[in-house]
Amino acid sequence: MSTAKAIARLVAGCLLAASLTGHQPVAAAELAIDPLSLAPPVPDLWYQFDGEIVFEGVNRAWLLGPAVRAVALEPYREAPSGARVVYYFDKGRLELTHPERAPDDPARVTVGLLVREMISGQVQVGETTFLAVAPARVPVAGDTVGNALAPTYAALQPLASVGENAQARRQPNRVGQPVTAFLHADGRVEERAVTDSTVTLVHYEETLGHNIPDVFWEWMNRQSIPWQRLTGLPLTEPYWIDTVVGGQPQRVLIQAFERRVLTYTPGNPPLWRVETSNAGLHYRAWRGLSVPDDHSLLGLASGVPLGEVIVGAAVGQGIDPYLFAALASIASNFDPLAVRPGTGMGLFQVPAAVVRHSGTPFPLDPAANAALAARELKRLVSEQSDWSAALALYLQAAQIASGADQVLQKAQEYRAAFQSPPAFSTPGTYRLIGRGQAAYYDPGYTVAWWEQTLQLHAGWGGAVPGWQFDPRGYYCVHPDFRPGQRLFLAANGVGLWCTVGDAVAASHVAQWRSRWAIELSWSAFKALKLDERNSVSVWAP
Repeated sequence: MSTAKAIARLVAGCLLAASLTGHQPVAAAELAIDPLSLAPPVPDLWYQFDGEIVFEGVNRAWLLGPAVRAVALEPYREAPSGARVVYYFDKGRLELTHPERAPDDPARVTVGLLVREMISGQVQVGETTFLAVAPARVPVAGDTVGNALAPTYAALQPLASVGENAQARRQPNRVGQPVTAFLHADGRVEERAVTDSTVTLVHYEETLGHNIPDVFWEWMNRQSIPWQRLTGLPLTEPYWIDTVVGGQPQRVLIQAFERRVLTYTPGNPPLWRVETSNAGLHYRAWRGLSVPDDHSLLGLASGVPLGEVIVGAAVGQGIDPYLFAALASIASNFDPLAVRPGTGMGLFQVPAAVVRHSGTPFPLDPAANAALAARELKRLVSEQSDWSAALALYLQAAQIASGADQVLQKAQEYRAAFQSPPAFSTPGTYRLIGRGQAAYYDPGYTVAWWEQTLQLHAGWGGAVPGWQFDPRGYYCVHPDFRPGQRLFLAANGVGLWCTVGDAVAASHVAQWRSRWAIELSWSAFKALKLDERNSVSVWAP
């Protein structure tokens, strides 16, 4: 079955099972980017979470989702450039925080603590640096619009182990007791309200002091991803709630963890009773993030820190987004926490007088800061009828030494760099070439040998146009594909791309087909764990 058909079948299965992902606003899923088309390590990580659904026939709910919804740059103090690349999925976010570190370093790529941020109203912009904003008034489960029954992330704040008084929210060990507490939409807890509950507490997590019920604990320990990386620590106790799913009221069990909210719906089919919330989409709705309607602005929105916020605010006020991004660069170097008392605040160094007059409760929130700056700049332009003069007045009010000409020059640089939108690939059809055993070239055939061989084939005209060396040194051979073509391989819970680097002699093709599904370089063979269990599926885009 093709990947496209597999995704369609599984999405349909979610809907039939009355999935708690609920209805999303149209703007919440503007892009659908094939995770396998992005640069490492995204394909590897996505495969660990969800690749087996598509390529190995595993039937379960998604852990991240079938597509990347947005690629963005977000400030992070300890990242090499002061910002990290993040990849938003329906159900979470992958963060390339330290690309300079070794692939096996757990700090290189992190899984976002999105639920913790949404409950606490503290956006993490460094290892110990946080930006205070209003907590998320987004329902934790079910439909995100037209859902007054479900509590929001903000409503969980008094119950959750977040913020300065996290230890004060510890709960006693109640292992062996049934889960009967009901959480109302306003955050009020009614103990022993659900008398027919069949769910029992089975594990006490000592770090923050919360109990985990059997339905979640069993699910967490069945996954291929260690539960600490998949969910993070539990932030609350489990609660029954009422919510709206597909427009219909429903009672479900929820529990908030650092990375996601788990839900349990007793009436769903067994494999769909436990699901994870759409934390990635909830987070984007909370932060006001959206892909530009004008896709020619995708390069800018994904190419500068907080680009989606900047482009959205600029477009909303009729301001050139490239000029507005340049102003953020000149004003603060994209630092949302930049403050000069009495002069300027935040990402755009909004003049202090403008902030005071606005009464904005969180002026450092990038979305609020960008909105203030855009409105003020638009006001100045309407008065001056000249962009240079308006910029000069804005910079003067914020006491920024740079001149308007520097902002305009930076805008031109951004226009030249980002005017061509990135060529994101949408999830496409992957054709199954075959399943079976793999052969391997002796380890003595090094990456240098493979590269030399590929070059020889190219010199003879045997390679495909535009061929490139494999970025990770994973090479393969298949008689139906020319050197330079790429194939996707899945085995033993691992998925990876390989580049065809050699050819099968015509006299050997029949024998080759009778024995192998693919031939591999030793490094690719080992990476797929085929030395432990030699069975691989081969896919072509």
